Amino acid sequence: MEYDGSVSSLTHIISSYLALNDLERPFIAKNLYHLSRDDGLVRTIPLHDAFTIADLQSFIFDHKEHIGHPLISALDSNVCRGEYIVNLLHGQFGEDGGAQTLATLLGLRGTFGDPNVASLTMDKYAMSAFVSSHFTGEGLKVPITKFLPERNGDNWRPFARAIKGPIVVKPNSLGSSLFAKLFDNATDSEAEIDALLRTIFRYDSAALIQEFVPGDEYTCGCILSASEVIPLPVVKIDADMQFFGRDQKYSGKIARKCIVRSEDALSKRLQAIAKSLASSLPFYNMVRFDFRVCDNCDVWFLECNYIPGLDKDGSFDRMLGHFGMSVVDLISWIAVNATPFAKKDHYIEYESL
Repeated sequence: MEYDGSVSSLTHIISSYLALNDLERPFIAKNLYHLSRDDGLVRTIPLHDAFTIADLQSFIFDHKEHIGHPLISALDSNVCRGEYIVNLLHGQFGEDGGAQTLATLLGLRGTFGDPNVASLTMDKYAMSAFVSSHFTGEGLKVPITKFLPERNGDNWRPFARAIKGPIVVKPNSLGSSLFAKLFDNATDSEAEIDALLRTIFRYDSAALIQEFVPGDEYTCGCILSASEVIPLPVVKIDADMQFFGRDQKYSGKIARKCIVRSEDALSKRLQAIAKSLASSLPFYNMVRFDFRVCDNCDVWFLECNYIPGLDKDGSFDRMLGHFGMSVVDLISWIAVNATPFAKKDHYIEYESL
């Protein structure tokens, strides 16, 4: 579902890497791996001295002539070669615990992280419940949210009436704001909401009916070493109608993202909240949190991005740039500083305790 975002992240990283001369490159990249959305097979793209971004784009859009392998076989081959893999599979499977589970079981080195945390953060309702139970005493609020499983998909009206105001309808576990839409008046939009829910249930087992909180949207990422959580600069997102949906992200209708000054009181507050959130769960490598701030300065948690997009001029890319890092620097930093996730030994010899 987020294939285009994955390709954008990969393209930006490789473009940045190729722009450096050999002495400037902090690591040696040997292979790229493309997981096709057409046949589900993995194909290897070898990097060579004359490799260009045009070669990458040509391969991605015309890859079927190359031999592909099932994902499990490809990952197993990576283990045998001892490669360090940067996971850029955004969205379902890539960051919902699926790829993380395979990597853990195979002992694959890379940026996959904890399967349980990935699964929690991809489930928007579960993550909001976690935040609500742990952080509301710290001045962080969570919008009223109704969980709507597919079997109750026709019963959304009582939920919407209980919210009493504009609502946002969105999938529970899809990223990139797919199918997320704002409705000023649910009663006047019943047919449209019914149609939207039918679409959501084609790809997700549950939808969310959420109160719309007016205010400004902000996002703050963190990078995580073995010993500390480092909050990055805060980005403010100015969106049409104060709603940052998929149309605003990708249609060109809106592209107003700006770094909030580090000395700004709100910036410091959001960085502190982001650091606290990132410290509350066993995150690895990097993470990004989205917030909404009202006129009265209340801060509302929106969602967590387990694998932030690394596309050019995206929110995380801008944070990194103002922090003094490129996406290539980030990968090098993670490989050197982050603690690799390792599955705990579940076999306990009680007699020896």
